[in-house]
Amino acid sequence: MSNFFNYITPEKAGISSSNVLEFLREFEHYGMYFHSIVLVKGHDIFTEFYRAPFKRNELHRMYSISKSFVSMALGILIDEGKVNLDDKILKFFPEYDEATKDPYVRNMTIEDMLRMSTVFSFGTTYSAKGPAYLETSWIHTFFNVESSHPSGTVFNYDTSASYMLDVVVERITGMPFMEFLKERALLKTGFSEDARCLKAPEGHSWGGSAVLASSLDLARFARLIMDGGEYNGEQLLPRWYIEKATAKQIDNGQEGFFSVTHGHGYGYQVWRTQDDTFSLLGMGHQLAVCMPKEDLLFVCTADLQGYPGASNVIFMNIINGFKNVISDKSLPEDEAALNELKSYCESREYPVYPGNSTSSVAEYVRGKVYSMGDNPMGISEVCFDYDADGNGVMRYTNKQGEKELKFGIGKAVIDEFPQDGYFGDTIGADSGRRYRCISSGAWTTDNTLHIKADIIDDYFGNLSIIATFKGDEIGIYMQPHAEWFLEEYNGFAGGKMKQ
Repeated sequence: MSNFFNYITPEKAGISSSNVLEFLREFEHYGMYFHSIVLVKGHDIFTEFYRAPFKRNELHRMYSISKSFVSMALGILIDEGKVNLDDKILKFFPEYDEATKDPYVRNMTIEDMLRMSTVFSFGTTYSAKGPAYLETSWIHTFFNVESSHPSGTVFNYDTSASYMLDVVVERITGMPFMEFLKERALLKTGFSEDARCLKAPEGHSWGGSAVLASSLDLARFARLIMDGGEYNGEQLLPRWYIEKATAKQIDNGQEGFFSVTHGHGYGYQVWRTQDDTFSLLGMGHQLAVCMPKEDLLFVCTADLQGYPGASNVIFMNIINGFKNVISDKSLPEDEAALNELKSYCESREYPVYPGNSTSSVAEYVRGKVYSMGDNPMGISEVCFDYDADGNGVMRYTNKQGEKELKFGIGKAVIDEFPQDGYFGDTIGADSGRRYRCISSGAWTTDNTLHIKADIIDDYFGNLSIIATFKGDEIGIYMQPHAEWFLEEYNGFAGGKMKQ
């Protein structure tokens, strides 16, 4: 079997290396430090980079791009007649048939769920009463939440619909949906054999948010969809289904405004996006932006949770700095520009939080212990220490006991985030280990130390810690951006230096 992708220069693809470099630098200008970027024309990769410590072929959390994987697995079963678009979802959950009286729920079809038009007044219905990770059965909850409107009418983004669809695949095939999809289609493209999906509390794959695959896997998957599911003369995914999945199946302009992602329509777990593109979108800005007319593909991984307006910046740069710049014809090779681009791509490192390496109060507060008043984080004591080489540590005591968060000043430090009890392979189950973390800090004013801690594990999240010193007093603010963890680190606290 031939390689799914070939490698060429940007000039061969119809864009100058200097334009590509300008395109990439524009993201960093706006503080967007992607974990990876892959640029593709046809089946040719002409630019690719991985920001250290991320590596090629390393599995990365795809978040809601997982929904598109679920859709294609289901599409195979629909094509084989094992599932029909107009099948009621209850057909596949007969144990809930008798108890389910709500006509809206009873009439909900596979197609309704594929296009995010379920019957609920709020989005994801993992839980009716409390945090979703405390529920033991998301299936049970799905059939026991109050409905508000007929299915198939209004778009309302519902990750639990994607979850229920992957359970349908697993009930029919008797195997995890990603294993089924890999076996039937993806492995033939060179997709990672060890790609997998984390599990929901009841043991099924969490197909709404938890596929782990590499950036090149995502590029292969998106390119296969752009090719109508065909590779090497073999129809791996049903073409007719892909045509429907990537077309507008429902109005998703709830706000009444067109944005880069909303107002263009939604398909079957695939977004219609700005300038006649379709996209696979995941939280934190895992992206595969497909441009069929230009035969172009943009793929990235990142953790931009908490970055306001990120989608607008990304899509505008893709359209103006890539899609509208590239030519149909090859350009003359430019060895100097190509070498500069290669050097840039090979030298990407994790960003260091910007600011000064010291301040007028740094030595006075270094190593001092502060007694904290009551606060939402439950932190009773805190101390900041650092040395001349830029090695820092935030020592604190919370409800779990004594903790140490290591960070760099003028550099990024990889360690473990000190909180215990976070989830592992299954939502709601203790992983038994701590998450990998990369952190850096800086003095952003003369009396303010700002630390940014990024979780880079099977779960991604980031935590901003601002500590401002005023004489012998301290004020602290913590702001996390993560799904179902880091919740202990959110709020304000005040304290005083111990004598």
